[in-house]
Amino acid sequence: MWNGTDKQVDAVFRQGTNTTYSLLLKGGAVAREYGLDRENYILVDHEGVIRYLSDWRNKLGIRFDEAAVRQAIDQALQAIPAPEPPAGSAVEAGSWGRIKSE
Repeated sequence: MWNGTDKQVDAVFRQGTNTTYSLLLKGGAVAREYGLDRENYILVDHEGVIRYLSDWRNKLGIRFDEAAVRQAIDQALQAIPAPEPPAGSAVEAGSWGRIKSE
């Protein structure tokens, strides 16, 4: 739903496509920032880097590539470094490998 309300997005898009990932509301403003029009799919990571952009050369209605989106999500998540445990905590940075392998 281009600039739809949360209820419209849920009723028309999420339920109609069985989408399970987060969706952007009021996408028109964000799309303009990236130079996009409607019917495009874009995955932006936590640093604002575009990790996936649908192929605009495809006809409207067939631009969504679920496998490519899922792969881009997996790669983006792997790029996020694991947080360091707080200083002085019982968990030391090197201890997880030993725990997992035991």
